[in-house]
Amino acid sequence: MVDAENPLVARVAVNRLWQELFGLGIVETAEEFGAQGELPSHPELLDWLAITYRDGGWDTKELLKLIVASATYRQSAKVTPELARRDPYNKLLARGPRVRLTAEMVRDQALALSGLLSAKMYGPPVQPAQPSMGLAAAFGASTDWTASEGEDRHRRAVYTRWRRNLPYPSLVAFDAPERNVCSARRMRTNTPLQALVTLNDPTFVECAQALARRVIAERPDDKHTNNNRARAERAVALAVGRAALPSETDRLVALYDQSRASLERDPAQAKALATVPLGPLPDGLSELDAAAWTVVANVVLNLDETLSKP
Repeated sequence: MVDAENPLVARVAVNRLWQELFGLGIVETAEEFGAQGELPSHPELLDWLAITYRDGGWDTKELLKLIVASATYRQSAKVTPELARRDPYNKLLARGPRVRLTAEMVRDQALALSGLLSAKMYGPPVQPAQPSMGLAAAFGASTDWTASEGEDRHRRAVYTRWRRNLPYPSLVAFDAPERNVCSARRMRTNTPLQALVTLNDPTFVECAQALARRVIAERPDDKHTNNNRARAERAVALAVGRAALPSETDRLVALYDQSRASLERDPAQAKALATVPLGPLPDGLSELDAAAWTVVANVVLNLDETLSKP
């Protein structure tokens, strides 16, 4: 397979790495390099990368560094109407890649931003929180499960228990394969269900609550300063990796004020929004503040820029 006279393995390998970074392979049909597959958009580039990979000792990390350091990858992802018309899928590489994160990344990123993600490795699969469906499979067995406790609840998506007849709902919503057959390429969709998942799924609500507590703790008020703007700026910086624009900060602070005023009229809702499912608040943190910042954190975690790369 790795003989110098056989170029196929190196070509397939670098094409899949390119696909991971750009969202679309140089050969679009990453699973098919034969007569039924698509022709490469840049055949010379594919060959050069394959030779570089092979002659470099099949060093995947080095090849990835080469690609992400290139001028092609580092271009702005902004698109003009003309480019969108001529090259909607960016096959000509006239702009940087901009694609939604994979299903596992969407979940793991939310956990990481909130500070909940467990770094634990190896071991048996876990059962993170999922919506209770109240359904039963054949022979009467419930399709719901009891969520794992402790850090197992927040382990990376790769450790999630997978049932072929009933895969984890939030991952399927974001186009994770059901694993019935081998899948070398994922088709990305955009559906209203995805927004419903990231707004309402127990894991994402929990992440919003934890992110709210994090920004409050990292930007506490003092006797002379209300740090709402600093908290909004911190939330944006965590989520999108850049400083918040003044207009963005203004809108998030306004959302906090509106949410707080609304929740003040409904203490029971404020308590539920601040504590369910994450649990009791730290000492000294009011339910009203935590609930209002949870609303803001939920919005930040759902920004298009948060869920897309770059």
